[in-house]
Amino acid sequence: MRTEFDIQLQPIDMYRYNLYHAYTSASGYLAILAAALAFAGAAKAWGGGTASNVFVYLALGMILLFYTPVSLYLRSRQQVLSSPVLKGVLHYTIDDVGVTTSQGDASSVLAWDRVYRVVTTRHNILVCINPRNAFIIPKAQVAQEYGSIREIAQKHLEKYRFKMK
Repeated sequence: MRTEFDIQLQPIDMYRYNLYHAYTSASGYLAILAAALAFAGAAKAWGGGTASNVFVYLALGMILLFYTPVSLYLRSRQQVLSSPVLKGVLHYTIDDVGVTTSQGDASSVLAWDRVYRVVTTRHNILVCINPRNAFIIPKAQVAQEYGSIREIAQKHLEKYRFKMK
């Protein structure tokens, strides 16, 4: 079995991956918890504290809540727009050997036994190379091939490494 397709990575695709990566880890959960605690502190200070305490808690909560997404967006945009590889069209071949990525004369193969896991999110298919890096495949660009990608990956990966719906 084999499927081939081309993708053009956009900054929004990289941003969604970075958000997924940031907020599905312990540090992401802790950032959300800290923001919630700051807002709870603001609510408590509202009832009996000074205006400056309320302001400090609200400011801290807003920084914790909005800093990560804004900085990830700016970094994702810069990554895609400044990288010649990411700006170009990437050709993927997924078959029984693994995932082959090529662009121009350059090509690389990621064998199935080296794939960390395959995950789908709302907008992307992530072929994870390790816990921190992945091939990002936008679902909208591979709608026709999605079933084939899923079938091939399911055939070659253990259940705990296969997270596609």
